[in-house]
Amino acid sequence: MIRHYRETEKGDLMIMKYNFDKIPNRRGTNSLKWDVDRKELPMWVADMDFETVPEVQEALVQRVAHGVYGYSVIPDEWADSYVNWWEKRHHFRMDPKKLIFTTGVIPALSSAVRKLTTPAENVLIQTPVYNNFFNSIRNKRKKCRGK
Repeated sequence: MIRHYRETEKGDLMIMKYNFDKIPNRRGTNSLKWDVDRKELPMWVADMDFETVPEVQEALVQRVAHGVYGYSVIPDEWADSYVNWWEKRHHFRMDPKKLIFTTGVIPALSSAVRKLTTPAENVLIQTPVYNNFFNSIRNKRKKCRGK
């Protein structure tokens, strides 16, 4: 059982309890990781092997109930949540204007390689890492050097 402290609108701390030790059965759910032969131990893909916390489930249910799934803008609350998290936990204040939204690790890595290196430069990857790290760099015509 993990305890997480959440701040209420009044500024009070509320203790939230989550059970990340409960292992849900993901077989037969179109899971890339778990819909494999029972003798196979799928350690090659990072995946959540625990249930999503109730607050996230409730937020998704509310959004789905709206019924319209058009394009959305990234709200200011997105950057504010990062800035506040870092400031509260590490006493580090970052500029929210310097944060860039990305849809995932691979698009972020791909963008960083494209912006921070030239085609003539090599990129060092300290293995073991997700195989797509190599692909996202090679697709930018960079040479990978695994350590």
